[in-house]
Amino acid sequence: MGFLTPLYPIIMDRFGLSLSVVGAVSMAAAMASALSQPFFGMLFDRFGGTASVYLAPLLTGVLVSCLGVAPSFTVFLVLLCLGCLGSAAFHPRGASITPTLSGSHPEFGMAVFSAGGNLGFAAGPAAIAFFISLWGFGSTPILAVPAALVAGALALLMPRGRTASRGAGRVSLRSLLSNRRDLAMLGRLVFINFALTVGVRGLSTFLPVYMAQKGSAVTSIGALFTGMLALGALASVFVSQLSRRTGKRVLILVSAAAGAPLAVAGYVFFPSAAGTVLIVAAGTVLTFSNPLLILMAQKHSGNSPAMASSLIMGVSWGLAGLAMVPLGALGEAVGIPVMMVIGGAFPLLSVLSCLKIPRD
Repeated sequence: MGFLTPLYPIIMDRFGLSLSVVGAVSMAAAMASALSQPFFGMLFDRFGGTASVYLAPLLTGVLVSCLGVAPSFTVFLVLLCLGCLGSAAFHPRGASITPTLSGSHPEFGMAVFSAGGNLGFAAGPAAIAFFISLWGFGSTPILAVPAALVAGALALLMPRGRTASRGAGRVSLRSLLSNRRDLAMLGRLVFINFALTVGVRGLSTFLPVYMAQKGSAVTSIGALFTGMLALGALASVFVSQLSRRTGKRVLILVSAAAGAPLAVAGYVFFPSAAGTVLIVAAGTVLTFSNPLLILMAQKHSGNSPAMASSLIMGVSWGLAGLAMVPLGALGEAVGIPVMMVIGGAFPLLSVLSCLKIPRD
């Protein structure tokens, strides 16, 4: 899924897209990969579905790798949205069985799960930029091969009989609605992750376009976002271990309260070296709290761990994707730099919700 970031300026030029339509592409990807997650979460809470852990990445890997050979913008969108459904099917089930496989260290296990996803997402920009720079946009289907190999390895190595979610049963959305206190907590967590994701997604959607306009090569764009997301992945492992001492609330608060000023400062000073460093720091800080939010959601989910995970990774991501359309329109009206500053400051709206999270 990380392939998409450096492709924005390419498809903008290839298909003659406006900045608003680029935002709509980001929105479509978010809706397909995120807003459909609660459906898959409810399905997996009821019936299991361990096969999705390896079949879903296969679907995503093959279809998204074929974006480079799409003959039209319509085919590009169809391939993208179908590939995103694989991502939607993977995350709720993967997140719900991770604590089960983590023994007495669920925070560390969830951090590894989140870091693995972020490292893969981080590798995406560099990988596809490398292929495009050497062999052209049409070479991307080659990248489906490692995806197929990973899916096969998962099918062979997945432990049998140990993949039931903790507390899973025959549950439905009704079980989440039955406890108002837990429902209110889930609402706060979803809003916090939504605000954080707007900051990150706005950065990854529009900064590549701005960099391309300033003459940056696609490989430079890929390297910047790979470095940023990789650092965020590694930081999430450290932060998750740290949360056992400090509690989750203070670290989630730091993610929102510190990440936004770093992003704004980075946009103000970009494209200087200081601006680049600040943007990398902002992306790292805004993303390291993701596994903590997932674990807190599962704690307040009753017997619906996959559903709770899908709300954090699905609904909040999807709503953040929807926000890219008005941000794109704002960028056309006032310019990309001003729009990015506004988007970078958006996570500050979640600070009050962070303060209302109970100490753990």
